[in-house]
Amino acid sequence: MEVTLRITSPSAAAGLVPRAICRPRESISSKGIWFRDNPLDYSFPLIMAQVSLVLLTSRALYYLLRPLGQTKFVCNLLGGIILGPSLLGHKKVIKEKLFRDKDAHLFEILSLLGVLYSMFIIAVKLDKNMLRRTAKNAWKIGLPGFLVPLVVSLGLVHPIGSTLPGLKGGMFLIYFSFSSLSFTFFPVIAQALNELNLMTSELGCLALSSALITEAIQWLTVVVQIIYAHKSPIQGILALVSLFALTVLIFFIVRPLILLIIKNTPQGKEVKEVYVVAILLGVLVSAGISDALGASPLAGPILLGLVIPDGPPLGATLMQKTEFLVSELFLPVLFFRVGFMTDVYSFQDWGSLGKLQMVILLIYGAKIVTVTVAAVCCKIRFKNSFLLSLIMNIKGIVDLVVFSRWRSSGMLDQQSYTQIVLSMLLVTLIATPVVRFLYQPQIRLEPSSKHSRTRNIQSPRYDSDFSILCCVHNEESVRNITSLLESSNPTDQSPILAYVVRAVELIGRAAPLLLPCKKKQQEEGGTKKLKRTNTPTHQLMRAFWNYSKNSKGPVSIHAFTMIAPYNSMHETVCRLAEDNNIPLILLPFHENNQYTVGANVMAGIRQFNVNVQTYSPCTVGILVERGLPARLTVSHFSYNVGVFFIGGPDDREALAYASRMSGNPDVGITVFRIILRNELKEGNTNEEEVEETLDESLVDEFKIRNMGNDCVIWKDIEVYDSVQIMDAIRNSQGDYDLVLVGRRHTEISLRDEEMAEFVQNAELGVVGDMLASVDFCGGMVNVLVLQENVELGNGAFRANSAKRSAKWTKVSG
Repeated sequence: MEVTLRITSPSAAAGLVPRAICRPRESISSKGIWFRDNPLDYSFPLIMAQVSLVLLTSRALYYLLRPLGQTKFVCNLLGGIILGPSLLGHKKVIKEKLFRDKDAHLFEILSLLGVLYSMFIIAVKLDKNMLRRTAKNAWKIGLPGFLVPLVVSLGLVHPIGSTLPGLKGGMFLIYFSFSSLSFTFFPVIAQALNELNLMTSELGCLALSSALITEAIQWLTVVVQIIYAHKSPIQGILALVSLFALTVLIFFIVRPLILLIIKNTPQGKEVKEVYVVAILLGVLVSAGISDALGASPLAGPILLGLVIPDGPPLGATLMQKTEFLVSELFLPVLFFRVGFMTDVYSFQDWGSLGKLQMVILLIYGAKIVTVTVAAVCCKIRFKNSFLLSLIMNIKGIVDLVVFSRWRSSGMLDQQSYTQIVLSMLLVTLIATPVVRFLYQPQIRLEPSSKHSRTRNIQSPRYDSDFSILCCVHNEESVRNITSLLESSNPTDQSPILAYVVRAVELIGRAAPLLLPCKKKQQEEGGTKKLKRTNTPTHQLMRAFWNYSKNSKGPVSIHAFTMIAPYNSMHETVCRLAEDNNIPLILLPFHENNQYTVGANVMAGIRQFNVNVQTYSPCTVGILVERGLPARLTVSHFSYNVGVFFIGGPDDREALAYASRMSGNPDVGITVFRIILRNELKEGNTNEEEVEETLDESLVDEFKIRNMGNDCVIWKDIEVYDSVQIMDAIRNSQGDYDLVLVGRRHTEISLRDEEMAEFVQNAELGVVGDMLASVDFCGGMVNVLVLQENVELGNGAFRANSAKRSAKWTKVSG
């Protein structure tokens, strides 16, 4: 097919006849190699080759650099620079065959799509109410960390900025460019902390809160800069008015429709696919409208994302449908485009380069010094203060989008843009591994002695409060946990304080949350208030509040909702236990609801349980729910408990818990003490002798406390080896509602590494795993496996047990 192009030259006005040039239309796809066509001469196969090369490069770099603490941002940007004109793209043959200038606009469109949906996702995941829940000291750190570098950057404009030829657009835009170097964007910090697995750490929460303090100011500055970029002031004013009209349209027309979609979605169900498609299409429509109005095409998707509530049902569904595709396909293309715009061979004016580099170093240095000093003044350790300052200097996609926009608008020349991008890459490349390898989440930020206490079940007196932290994932665990709380003997002298935490996986949100659930919300009037209490969390907590009213003893319920990734969820739980001096954490076994949750959720819950066992400041109990919960009514409660005591700190915790239960007349307890004889007693080390002394002391205390108690039965069983231990336990089956046992034992054969081959669930230990299997009571009895905090013990037994525990976890995983 031929296309006729009619070209009229200036001489046409003089009466000359215009010339017509005919040329064939280029095809976008190749006929095939069998017709001797080079596929790279056509747009479609060339784009496919470029995208494939970009994805392979970025994934290969991420595979190599991730163990060194690097994030996807660093790997993707580094991949783009490697493929760009700074390295491989500088070679003539590669540039002519693979990265032709005439096909660059196609790649630019793909990268723009990546930017649009990335900004939309960032806006959706942003918690609009998080500013009310900022962490302690966030204002004291975030505000100086923003203002001081901003003042430094603005102070450098007149002496240095006016002498830089690479910054164009007048002094006002130079002010914007310098100030943007000092910005710390909340979504960037959240993404980096998520990849570093520090989202729920104390340092991570403080960094997120500090970054959020000035987020609105920074975004407003970016929007004003985009509008001011217009050549005519009148155009800028029209663009501003149009953007305001678009904002009103989205917030007052689109937002009610979004809320209506959420209202019509049943609890626990995903939003209908037609609504998801409509919203994703709305991203493109809003981008086109905002671009047509003279504002940035990013304004529409950002505004649309802000009116969509984060989390389930709509926010979580949108993330599940789009986030993986955008982050793994479109973002690498975007970073390649940035790398293609970065060219180290553009460095020509070395004087200008030195001045701009001094500005960048002074701004980054000002933020590091300011944040560090502010954090130290808040009584945070110097090491953690310095790491916090590094986190606040991490750069990401939002920074790239801002500076790339300036480069496309001609406000930055090639050299200045390349220098700024390389500086962002370098500071992030250094900051992330330093933070990852130097920060220890288990060590508190503030050097306070009150956080150094470790507790166990034996530490509270029988005439003091007994606190228990109960983690629940769904309603199925409520009845067994409330039965366990009732059996723990709440009395006026020793009331129970139950901290109930509903654990929810972080999906569709930018930052983790720990929110208290207030009971009084149920009694407030109004349809909006009532709708909020119909959430799954409030339905679950209502069951605990009802139990608190009906309990025979005083039980106080402190309810929380925890939203965090499973791989770092344990940090929030451990901090809550440490801050409230809680001696016992109860966790549901990951297989308790294996028929109602997916395999991925089960794996996440299991990793959460193992992490809590590893880092907990107190005793941890994993509740395996195999049998029916005990009958718990206002007038009647009956509970039958079996205890297996072999010896060791974990078994002592089980016996101490049984001792507390023994004060409840509605609880029957049968204790089986396994006594080892003959050669197993020979050659004991000093540590084992200390353990035996502690065992005997607690046994004597238990017997004295329960003298004359008809509800307690004590049985001694003598054995000679580990085989007889397991046989004795199997032969001790009975009508139990619950069986208590420690995870680790002093008997060598029960903690040998070779036993890992026979243990299906290492977090339960050898005996606990057997009790939870069909070998004991047909697998129809509830089992509570207790593990004391590792720091409370000492000696070789603790060290070896910790090593074997880690190995078992690796094998079972």
